[in-house]
Parts: sequence; C-alpha cells; structure tokens
Amino acid sequence: MKDIQDYFGHLMDLLEIERQAEKEENKRELDRWPVELREQMGKTVTRLIIDRQDVGLGGMPLLVVYRVPADEELAPFHNMDAGDLVRVAFADGHPSAEGTLYEVDDYRAVVAMNEPLLETPVGKCEIDLLGSDATYKRMRRALSIARDSSGRLAELRDVLLGRAEAVCGAPPNVEFFNGALNHWQQEAVRSCLAARDVGVVHGPPGTGKTTVLVEVIRHAVAGGQKVLASAPSNVAVDNMLEKLLKAGVNVIRLGHPARTLEDLRHATLLARLDEDPEIGAVHERDMERERLSLKLLRSQQYGGMSSEEQKGLRKEIRHLWKEAREIERDISRRLIQAADVVLSTHGGMGKQVGNTVFDLAVLDEASQSTEPLSWIPVVHARKLVLAGDPLQLPPTIYSEEAAKKGLAVTLMERLMPDLPDAAKTLLRVQYRMHTAIMGFSSEMFYGGKLEAHESVASHTANELPEVLTTPLNARPLTFVDTAGTGFIEVWNELLDSRENEGEARVAMKIWEDLAAAGIQIRQAAVITPYNAQAKLLRTMAPKGLEISSVDGFQGREKEVILVSLVRSNEKGEVGFLSDTRRMNVALTRARRCLVVIGDSSTLGRHTFYEKFLAYVAKNGEHTSAWEWLRS
Repeated sequence: MKDIQDYFGHLMDLLEIERQAEKEENKRELDRWPVELREQMGKTVTRLIIDRQDVGLGGMPLLVVYRVPADEELAPFHNMDAGDLVRVAFADGHPSAEGTLYEVDDYRAVVAMNEPLLETPVGKCEIDLLGSDATYKRMRRALSIARDSSGRLAELRDVLLGRAEAVCGAPPNVEFFNGALNHWQQEAVRSCLAARDVGVVHGPPGTGKTTVLVEVIRHAVAGGQKVLASAPSNVAVDNMLEKLLKAGVNVIRLGHPARTLEDLRHATLLARLDEDPEIGAVHERDMERERLSLKLLRSQQYGGMSSEEQKGLRKEIRHLWKEAREIERDISRRLIQAADVVLSTHGGMGKQVGNTVFDLAVLDEASQSTEPLSWIPVVHARKLVLAGDPLQLPPTIYSEEAAKKGLAVTLMERLMPDLPDAAKTLLRVQYRMHTAIMGFSSEMFYGGKLEAHESVASHTANELPEVLTTPLNARPLTFVDTAGTGFIEVWNELLDSRENEGEARVAMKIWEDLAAAGIQIRQAAVITPYNAQAKLLRTMAPKGLEISSVDGFQGREKEVILVSLVRSNEKGEVGFLSDTRRMNVALTRARRCLVVIGDSSTLGRHTFYEKFLAYVAKNGEHTSAWEWLRS
C-alpha cells in the first residue's frame, strides 16, 4: 500500500528534477549558441520589422512584425507555431517583453503581448522561443491538494493509488446519441458510465477513442452533470472541441486563442468575453487607461506635469487596469459556470477554473501526460475517465534521471493492470488504415485483435480522385531499402540529432513519383524519428509538403505517409528506434499508402525490425532505393 506523503513527496522531487532539466535545455538552446546559429535552429528570428500595434479578442494587445523575404531564404518562422511563448527584444532601446505567438505566416507574425506597450517601438526586433514555469507551479499545487485532500477527492485519490478498489456498477442500457458506434465503442461507453470512480478507454490508432469520450460526455451532460474535458496538447483538446460543437453541446474552451484552431476560436473564453454585453465596461476602462498612459508619456517627454501629478496618474492607470481585469474575471466565471463542458489543456487550468469541482473529468491522450500533469484535472473531479494508448509514444521528459525514477510511468499506464476488467475496454475496430498497414502493429502491440472497418480495409491511394495508378500508389505497404547505396547516417552536432542526406534524397524522389501520379501535397506527409533529418528534408521538400518528426505527428493521419528511418551504420545500431512505441506511431499514420525508407542491413539486426521486414515480404513490397535513384 502506497504511503500518501511519501508518494506525493516523491512525485514532487521528480518534478523539481525535471523542471531543472528543462531549464537547462532551454538555456542550451537559447544561450549556448550565437544568434546566427539559434536562428538556423529555428529558435530565434532576427531582422524583424515592427509594423504596428493592434487590439485582439478581449482587448489583448497585439504587436505585428514581419521580415522582407530574401532570395531562396528558408521562411524565418518555419519552426514556430501559433501559441508558442516568446520573448521580443527591441533594437530601439525598449525593454524586452514577453508574449504568445497569435498568428504565424512564413514571413509575418502577430504577438499577443502579456502587457500593453506604452508606445509602439520602432525599427527592428527579434523573437526568441521561451519556456514557462506556470505549468510546473500548477502541477505542484495539484499534488499538494491531492496529498492533503479529504472527502470525495480523498476517496478518488486512494483508488488511484491502489489503496482502495475501484467500484463499478452494472453497465446501463442506454440509447446512444451516435448511432454509428461499433460494438467495442458501445461497450466502452457503458463501462465508463457504470464506473463510480474511474473508467479507462484503451484506444489503439484509428479506433475512435475521442468519439467514445464525446459520447460519454454527452450522456453526462444529459444527466445534468458538469464536465471538465482536458488533454496534454492543444491539438487533442481542439479535436474534442470540434466534435462537441458539432454535437451541439454547450462548451467553452480555456486557453489563449492563438493555441486554438482558427475556425474553433469562437468557442474560446476570450471570444465569448468579447461578445458578452457587459464587456463594454472593460473596454471603457481600458480606453481610459490608454488615454492616461499617453498623457503620462507626453508629460515625461515634454514636461508640464509635476512628479506628484505623475505619481497620481500612475496610480489611476494601475487602478483602471485592476478594475478592468476584475470585471473580466467576474464575466469569465459566469461564462464558465454557464457551460456544460469546460475544455482545457491540463497545464492551462489556472485561476479561471479556481476551486471548481466537476462531476466528471475526461482526460484524452492520458498516455502522453506525466502523472503530475494528470493530477491537475484530477483534483477538480468526482469521477474520472481516461483514454489513450500506452503502446504509443510516452510523454516527453527532459531528465533521464527523473524518467528512470518513475516520471516516465503515466497515471493511465500505472492504473491499467490493477483496474477491474469492467472498468477498462480495448477498442478494436480502426477506421484509418488499409489492412496491410494495420497488420504489423496489430500483431506486435495488440495481440492481433485489431480489425479494419470495411470502409478502409482495402482502400489504396490510386483510388483517390484524379490519381493515375502506378505500382507504388496501388500498394498499401512498401519498404524502400537503402542497403548497398552507401547512404550512411551522420551526427548533426548543432541539432544533437542524426541525419542521412542520401535517404532524404530518396524520399524526395519517391514523393516526386507520387506527385506526378496526382497525389495532392495536402494528402501526404514525410515523417522521421530524427529532428535533424526533418530539418534536412524541409530544405529539399516543395512548399506545402508537410515534414514532421514522428513525435510531432502522433494523433494525426494522411492518405500517404513516407517514413525516413535514417539509421545506417556498420555496427547495426538503431539507437532510440529501439523504443518500438515510436515505430508503432510511425507505421500507423497512413490511411492508404505507407512507404518506409531504411537500411535493412542495419535495421534487420534488431528483432523488431527483422519481424517488420518479414511482414513486408508477406504483405507488401520490398524494393531497392536504386529504383528511384536511377529515374
């Protein structure tokens, strides 16, 4: 039996180790390298021209910047996304300021500043990617609350720590809102509704676990319950949000609008604030504050006001700011209370949620969240439903020490072996992949239990509209072998990662073949386990072709996927490819056509890849890279 104080104390110790490791990583990335190298890494953008200040949703101050493109220049914002935390350093002497990227184009960005700038800086600036301690503080607070809890939260905590058994009632007979749910999805919904404490949905790739969660949420709302729905990533939260909006559920999305897909931003708290009839009182105070700020600035530049008068003006400016924010918080609390479902990332649950307790907390992608991060939504819940797949990629952890001491084990992964069978369900019908693409992962990870739905079981890329049939696009699975080509991996010291230029050239040749046959650029992606290879591929790829790391592509899919495995060496070393969960993700992103590029002489010395090559021999096509190099 776990001792409560010791257990949570241990998690807090691991959290501090991880926090320091992440800070060191940020420091290495931002301080170790000269500006030129940081820019090459995509961590800094220089030579930005300040266009103007603007005002966004909820009165947020925006700064618009751009850069004049140079010939054949890699787009400066290629490695930054809306929602990233940034520091803006100004060349005209203004102090650096922090904010969030609100919009990002190839050569233009809009930054939502944390605080309004008293006047618009002029000239040039640079932008650096930043980290934040906010999520760590929320994790520590959640662990403290759970440790010292009483009442229902203490009961739930004891179940999650194995100190008490999870209680499950009889599966209810329900009329499903979604009539298209398959047998296993229906079983999962019933199991979750019957659970008193916690239900788990194990969702292999493409099996529709989020669809199950949305059904569970709809039944909870129909029963008058308030629901908190969360996930570790904004992409996963938006996935739930989109499905709930289509179902007509009354939802509100917390978090910065920049972190939300543009067509879903109307459901964010800031957008709802902007539409609320009481927001006018906030705008009035903000406008008056801006007027007084400008008056203060002019008096400092041109005189005409005593120091005592300036002091009084500053006090009034602070008062207006505080008053406006208090009104804003009151409106926010009212809007949140009025919603049936509140959505947020785990780390995004701040003061807006406060001490609110929800009847049900639903955690999507629970296998990608460290246990301390999962406790943030847990402490707001009377009951839990977790969904994910521990056989796909685990959370990103910076500290090897913390990982080895237990931080790498997620709450879902730890819970599953001890939960009664009635509280957990394995989804088995997948709606993404051709049977041949699905088969290897099904055998290796899921005991051969996965089934391909008839709508996808035999679909191939050559059946897409306006696509000419070729030997490659008519096959669902192809391994392109670089053995004997001399394409050897190299270590990229700058990016602390591996790359293989020859293999990247092969990938681009294969893409040209697919594109010539009519595969659209939006229908395909090239993914690789190594960041250096992804960066190299971006320099070769046509504009619009998505290049991503495997880790960055989890939870997503395309009709056609090319996978560049990179490893090619005389020792047969595969490095972190030996974490086969990464390959489970890589091999299950394609719907109709999967092309894996690698060196069989290196990969084949590892048991997992030896079995994969044998599977390809039976269910796909094993070809040589020379076939594309000669064309």
